[in-house]
Amino acid sequence: MKQNHDIRVVLFDLGNVLVDLGDISEMHAMLNTQGEESDVWLKWLRSPTVAAFDSGKITFDQFADRLLKEVNSNIDREAFKASFRAWPRGLFAGALELVESVKPEYHRAILSNTNAAHWPRLMDEMALAGKFHSYYASHLVGFVKPDDAIYLHVIEHLQVLPEHILFIDDNQVNIDTANRLGMLAYRVKGVDAARDVLHRHGVI
Repeated sequence: MKQNHDIRVVLFDLGNVLVDLGDISEMHAMLNTQGEESDVWLKWLRSPTVAAFDSGKITFDQFADRLLKEVNSNIDREAFKASFRAWPRGLFAGALELVESVKPEYHRAILSNTNAAHWPRLMDEMALAGKFHSYYASHLVGFVKPDDAIYLHVIEHLQVLPEHILFIDDNQVNIDTANRLGMLAYRVKGVDAARDVLHRHGVI
């Protein structure tokens, strides 16, 4: 595969790209809802409570209380917190190998909507710490996808043109923003789909 010399940064989402979030039933339980996976994810991304927690503006307890009220759920708060904390099951098979297969001339980075409950597990338990050059976690930078601000933060911090960034994410709404801002962005789910995109662009 011919190397793409325009790409300088390979930007990974985590959930459903490298990290297994299980099936849609877990989101149905948390959001007290039904429906297609894409619709449920859109509801999640549009929740003001989720956005507040994922941007680091409220505590875990506040998040649990507000979300349960928002979705009219009668789940016990502590039971919800335990379920939510355990939501990321672990890395997909081959996830670390995929990240490490990115050629050394490319800057590897994470852009993920995440939070204080999940970040320690992602970094330590799942051993993602030290595997990337840059980490843009929503709760640490104070912005969330799909808002323009978090992408502009990444572009400014990396000091590259958006067209030099190859971004992979599992939600179309996040891809749409990235593409509109000039990134080369693709919707993928799982390691195999991610590998196909990275291989197609010659970065692995």
